[in-house]
Parts: sequence; C-alpha cells; structure tokens
Amino acid sequence: MTGSKEFFELRAARWEQTCYPPEVRARLEAFLPQFDVAPGEWVLDVGTGPGVLIPYVRRLLGPAGRILAFDLAQAMTVEAAKKCAAPWGMALQADVHAIPFRSGAFDRVLCFAAFPHFKDPPQALREMARVLKPKGKLVIAHLLGREELARHHATHQEVRQDVLPDAQTMTFLITAAGFHVQTLIDEPGRYLLKAARR
Repeated sequence: MTGSKEFFELRAARWEQTCYPPEVRARLEAFLPQFDVAPGEWVLDVGTGPGVLIPYVRRLLGPAGRILAFDLAQAMTVEAAKKCAAPWGMALQADVHAIPFRSGAFDRVLCFAAFPHFKDPPQALREMARVLKPKGKLVIAHLLGREELARHHATHQEVRQDVLPDAQTMTFLITAAGFHVQTLIDEPGRYLLKAARR
C-alpha cells in the first residue's frame, strides 16, 4: 500500500459498518455474478480488507471450493479471519508484492476495492499472475468507476493519491504481467476488469 497501512489499521473494526451499509451490500451482491466464480474453484482474495467478499464467494464455491484471503493490515486480517475457517478457507496478513503461496495454486484471483492502494502495481500483477494456474482468471473490481473512486479517495489525505490507472495504462500493465484482458468496464457505479493468464 502507498503509505496508507495505518489508515486501514485504524478503521478496520468499523470498516464494514461504515462502507457497506445495506444498500451497498445489495449492489455488491448484484455485482458478484460478474466475477464468474465457479463451484470447486480455489480462489485468492487479494487485499481482502475485513473480508467483505468472503461470505458471498463461499456460497458460490460450494463444498469443494476454497477461498484464501490476505491483507497487509493486520487489523483487517483479524476481521476477515472471523469469516474464514478451515478447511474451506484461511485469512492471513501478507503483502501482495510477495504473495506467500506457491505458483499456479489458484483458479481465480479477486482484487476487490484494493488495487489503487498497491505501491508497485506491476509487481503486484506479476505476483497475481504467478499464483494463478495457466488460463487462470483475474478480476479487479470496484463499486465505483475510476473517476468516482479518485474523487472519493481525494476526501482522505492518506489515500488521495491512490487511484486506478486509465484504461490504456491498465491494459498495458495487465498485458505486461502475462495476462490477456477480456473485459474492461469503467462506468458510474462499476469498475470491472477481467483477464486470463496466458
């Protein structure tokens, strides 16, 4: 993260209450089918925060699926771990720039509401590609479009420089990391990038 770790540590306990009231949760639940999570997959939730995605993804995975999640902020990991229990899941503190899982371990990597906070996006993307199986899928998503997200982050000094790259830059970064971009939607209320590892 770009110097904003403390920002998230301090807000972890109340993050979901503040950021995911019922109307936002309804939007998230309606958005989730577009992530294409399939039963039986092994899914990595990168920058999980308090684990807001975990209960939704768990239902989609079925009994054979697994979800592993991590966040750089320890306090966020504590919250996520409450939603993630063995044998079907695990939450831990880790850095996206050095993901502590073996290469080719996952069918799908989800990066929800986290990408702008990574200090080295090319390295983060290389690591996400590394832990995916060949043809594995990456999803980067937000409940705000790129410009909306920039305005939102601008209201907080600690994260005001944490923005999504423009479409051309993002496509370049994704391609350079070893992915093929399949979908890139940037519109009010929704940002969705889907890519497959080459």
